[in-house]
Amino acid sequence: MDAPKQILIRSQSRVPTISADKLSDYPVLPLMTGVLFPGMTFSIQVGRPENVKLIETCQQSGGRFVSSYSRAEVETSGPQPIHQVGVFTEVRSVQAGAGGSLLVTIEGISRAILKDVVATEPYIIALAAEAETAPFVSRIIRARMDEVIAVVNELTHLDPTYSPELSNVIKMNVEDPSLFADRVAAAFHFSLASKQELLEALNLDFRFERLLYYLNGELDRVVTVLSVNRNTKQRIQDEQRKYYLRQQLHEIRRQLGEDFSEEKEAARLRNMIKSSSHLPPEVVARAKIEVDRLSQLSPASAEYGATKSYLDWILNLPWGKSTSHDFQMADVEKVLSSDYFGPVVLKEQIMQKLAVRRLAAGDEGPTLCLVGAPGTGKASMAKAIARALGKEFVRISVGGITEVAELKGSPRTYLGSYPGKIIRTLREIGTCDAVVLIEDLDYFNIDNNSSVNMALLEVIDSRRNARFLDNYLGVPFDLSQLMFICSVRTFEEIPEQFVPRLELVELPGYIEKEKIVIAKRYIIPNLLKKHGIARHEFNISDKVLAKIINDYTQEAGLLGFSQQMEKICRKIDLAKPEKPKSKWLITEKNLESFLGTSVFIPEKAELKPEVGISAGLAWTGAGGELMFIEGLRMKGEGQIITTGSLGEVMRESIQAAHSYVRSKSDMLGIDANDFREFDIHIHFPSGAIPKDGPSAGITVCLVIASVMSDRPIRNDIAMTGEVTLRGKVLPVGGVKEKVSAAYRAGIKTVVLPKENQKDIKDLPRDILRHTEFHYIERVDELFKLCLQKPVPTTHSLKRIFVDEIKKARRRKNHKRKYSRAARSRR
Repeated sequence: MDAPKQILIRSQSRVPTISADKLSDYPVLPLMTGVLFPGMTFSIQVGRPENVKLIETCQQSGGRFVSSYSRAEVETSGPQPIHQVGVFTEVRSVQAGAGGSLLVTIEGISRAILKDVVATEPYIIALAAEAETAPFVSRIIRARMDEVIAVVNELTHLDPTYSPELSNVIKMNVEDPSLFADRVAAAFHFSLASKQELLEALNLDFRFERLLYYLNGELDRVVTVLSVNRNTKQRIQDEQRKYYLRQQLHEIRRQLGEDFSEEKEAARLRNMIKSSSHLPPEVVARAKIEVDRLSQLSPASAEYGATKSYLDWILNLPWGKSTSHDFQMADVEKVLSSDYFGPVVLKEQIMQKLAVRRLAAGDEGPTLCLVGAPGTGKASMAKAIARALGKEFVRISVGGITEVAELKGSPRTYLGSYPGKIIRTLREIGTCDAVVLIEDLDYFNIDNNSSVNMALLEVIDSRRNARFLDNYLGVPFDLSQLMFICSVRTFEEIPEQFVPRLELVELPGYIEKEKIVIAKRYIIPNLLKKHGIARHEFNISDKVLAKIINDYTQEAGLLGFSQQMEKICRKIDLAKPEKPKSKWLITEKNLESFLGTSVFIPEKAELKPEVGISAGLAWTGAGGELMFIEGLRMKGEGQIITTGSLGEVMRESIQAAHSYVRSKSDMLGIDANDFREFDIHIHFPSGAIPKDGPSAGITVCLVIASVMSDRPIRNDIAMTGEVTLRGKVLPVGGVKEKVSAAYRAGIKTVVLPKENQKDIKDLPRDILRHTEFHYIERVDELFKLCLQKPVPTTHSLKRIFVDEIKKARRRKNHKRKYSRAARSRR
């Protein structure tokens, strides 16, 4: 029966071509448990029927057969795959085994090369011939043999599983290099695939090269095992010694009557770890290691105190403690409206942010940053958000922080180390999903150290803070459930690295009417409760509140106003013991007895129109202000003089206004030569206060036109707007605050850029009802609206008289010249 071709595994090494006359049929015995080398004996158990028959046949006839390694990992019912290179084998002894198997001892004679498998019944039969050893250089092989002997000596010395006599047995075969290599390959614990590779290496040089490779690998393995065993043994000995000493120490301390406090403390901490189901696995693992260390330390050692402090920190943090995210947006809107007084647009922006957090059970978007002057309600807004969400509220000031360790803690290896500010705060509040207000961001890291900025960004950035690593704890803490809100006074003071990761929400300043509402609704009730004053004992009118706002404070928010009201409450508390049943009425007459004389003098409108003075509207950090811009012309060389602590932008705006007015000299009735013969001085009051910005452009245009044309400017009108070189009026910001400032000063007519018409809708109704607005697109419209006819003065009448005399003289001279010319023609 013909055998399948696929059961013969071809050699990876080059096999010499064998002539047909040298090939003969030989039985083939597959070996699954080992590789047989020439000159070696091998004991195997034969159980398969075809292999048993092969052994019996060869034993009876005394014939040879081929033993070939079979690479099959599991025994199958089909033909076994065999390697092309095997060994001619003879049977040395046969004994009966269990279940009809045979225990056979075989001996390898020489290498055999299988050509083809010709039959598989009754057992495998293949064409085979003896392999001839390739020629070799004796000197090179001798050197390789010496290397092998050196490695073998080292192996037998290190590994007790190899017999010490193995080296001597191998040296007995040095006269036959092939047999020498085969004995070494058979004696050492190489893999079966490695031994088959050495069997197939007919070239001695290549065989010794691979043999040295596997011997060195075995040497490395033995060295590694010995090192591991040595270390393990040493560790076991150390542990046994420590255990013995610890037992002795325990007995000594027991006899001394000590209370074993460290063991009791360790037991308490272990119970705490078991009962804390919310601890993350990595925290549990770290805590167990530290507790084991603690139980072995003396309470008198410094390390004991440091380790116990670390365990107290790590076990008392709010790992995973949070409240429900199931809040209703209608309830949130109701709370925000009741707790915070401000623009509807601002509340809508906050509501949108919270809606995303509700649906996504978190928020990986930018962090909210409230921008506004002190007292504009940044903390009140953050507190209202916390109450609306049903979360804890905490304020963290980062002002003055200049080191990373203040935020992320210092490593435990440092003396006096402790966690950073964030982790300390979380331990105090006992939850990991609070609303955290990061205050004083504008005073943070004044040295502008980028690593400190990145440390805080790692805290507040929702993309990174899920595994925030405090240097003291050494294990990550999840900050992603915290809602961080930053606060800053102005956009310019936000560190550069934070800008891309912050969603800026501007809290505008309050006008007078809004301040009165907030004072009556929030500030005064809180202050009365704080100072122990009943509501019916205190009375103050809106007019008095307005006087405090205008005469004693100058701010966009209500911080200074709150401080002034506190002064009043303290004076009432001081006088209350003497008049316990009195009611306190605060009026304009007795206000000075509580607060002293007025701190600020409000700007008022001029009593009559004048040349060279106009009311401009400005926005500052304190809100809207009325600013009277003054102008004066004098003999000179056509220069512009500016005073009043002006910035570069404002200087450029004055120059643009001057150029435009000069281009319109004919329309304004100004002699063009006057711009070369007169200097113009523009002055902004309050010179100690720096000023900048382009919004005074139209006011400066009007002042220059007034002083050059001697035309008065209406005193009942205020204005704001940026002007271009071609006379266009551009929009400006802070319209609400500016219009409110004009209203406080008694000016009921306001000029605004056309594009700012939409910005007045947020103004109180009484201001809209009593103020007349004019919207302009070009400065020419402002000239027609504000410039009055020149008022005749002695100087102007004299100038007109002189001009008339000059004109009469020119007419007379012209007539004389004409008469002389006519006579000469005649």
